[in-house]
Amino acid sequence: MFRLDFKMINPFSQISRDLVGIDLSTHTLKMSHLRVYPNRKELLNLTYRNISGLSDIEIARLISDCLLEFKANKPYIANIISSNLVITKNIEIPSTNPYEIHQIINLQAGRHTPYSKEEIIVDYIDIGIFKQSYTKVLLVILVRSNLKRQYYLLEKAGLNVEKTFFAAEAFSGLLFKPFQQEAQDAPINLIHIDEIFTDFVIVLKDRPIFIRNIPIGAQHISQEGQRYFSRFIEEAKRSLESYQSEDIERIPKLAILYGAIQDIAQLSSLLSEGLNLPVRIASYYQNLILSERARKVLLETKHLSFLPVIAPLLDWQTLKVDFIPEEIRLKKEIKERAKDLVKTGILSLAVFVLIFFILITKIYFKGAYLSKLNLRYQQLEDEAKKLQGDFAKISLIRNYLANRGYSLEVLMEIYNLLPLELQLDDLRFDLQGRFNLKGTSEKMSSVYSFVDAMEKSRYFKAVKLKYTTKRKEGSKDLTDFEISCLLEKGSD
Repeated sequence: MFRLDFKMINPFSQISRDLVGIDLSTHTLKMSHLRVYPNRKELLNLTYRNISGLSDIEIARLISDCLLEFKANKPYIANIISSNLVITKNIEIPSTNPYEIHQIINLQAGRHTPYSKEEIIVDYIDIGIFKQSYTKVLLVILVRSNLKRQYYLLEKAGLNVEKTFFAAEAFSGLLFKPFQQEAQDAPINLIHIDEIFTDFVIVLKDRPIFIRNIPIGAQHISQEGQRYFSRFIEEAKRSLESYQSEDIERIPKLAILYGAIQDIAQLSSLLSEGLNLPVRIASYYQNLILSERARKVLLETKHLSFLPVIAPLLDWQTLKVDFIPEEIRLKKEIKERAKDLVKTGILSLAVFVLIFFILITKIYFKGAYLSKLNLRYQQLEDEAKKLQGDFAKISLIRNYLANRGYSLEVLMEIYNLLPLELQLDDLRFDLQGRFNLKGTSEKMSSVYSFVDAMEKSRYFKAVKLKYTTKRKEGSKDLTDFEISCLLEKGSD
């Protein structure tokens, strides 16, 4: 269906755009507010709330109040799903066709979870083709009930969710880029520490190829470091061993520690020993343009990472995974098409009415002007017809005189160009200007020199030697040939 993009029609719609990311888990609420300008992106607001023990109405009111504090102008609402809410599986699909891959995944997804097909939402990340006919994919499975509650709370807050992103996919591409040259086309191990869990992600070429959730976060390590350090290292080693056992890709050459790492910097050396990899500590917000308010929130929440709600907004147009349920997607598409149809109808009607009045006005004024001309030049009409007849006669006579004797000129030109060794047996031409020559020559070179001479003549164009055939006549070797060309009278 034809759809008009009214944002493209409005010249002021591209000045800036507000994006709001919401990560709504069982116990916490994180929200981010990013404003996109034509030449930069600025993180304006961040907020974090503990929603344990709150009712659904209180949570919805809290979300609405936070959005009012952001003062966002018609924001694009993005719902964010963290890795602790999903199940990931690395599988191989016997096809390279995206449509076939999608159909196979829909049929087989239920086999990789304890849930039925109706209880889950499935999407995937394409890892790459191997063995020429197989595709490796990272299957991402979300329990439908978790998403249903999030949508219910966001709708209660008066928000219309545009898309539901997978946080690990978003920050994998964002964090991989600064280190891709150092990795030398090998995978990179991204370890993202949040408040109560850690994302252990293997990334290759901007996309995650292995994800495992570790139920230990910055809160555990900062409170009881000695107790949780060893458990964390052990879980990280198990994650790396699990990745190696599945034979997905090469072993990473580098590990990057991100997230809530302000008070646990000593963890990097222990991780390096445990994983037998060089481990770097990096800040996920050091290259962002931050408002003072956002910077203050980041400094105050040391045991918390806002990366899951920031990364999808920075690269929201290129992310592939979308957990919006099919029924909601269809409902949304129908609603958007209905709006576009109404707007298109109104705009088309307005344009039609405007064009109609313009045409009526033009017809009226041109009709009046035509009547005036008819009255003024009525006497000249007969004289114009007589002149037109005389001009036609003169043109006919001039054309006859111009082409008179043209055939003789062509024959004379052929006679002048024809080498003595060549004998012409057949000359033909038609009214369309096609001209054919057939003849015999004792020398092949004479034929080619004749063709070259004809090409240089002003009477011939598109000269082609159609064929040459050798034959023997007595003791002589003769060559039969045929030349085709188009006649074109040369100018003096």
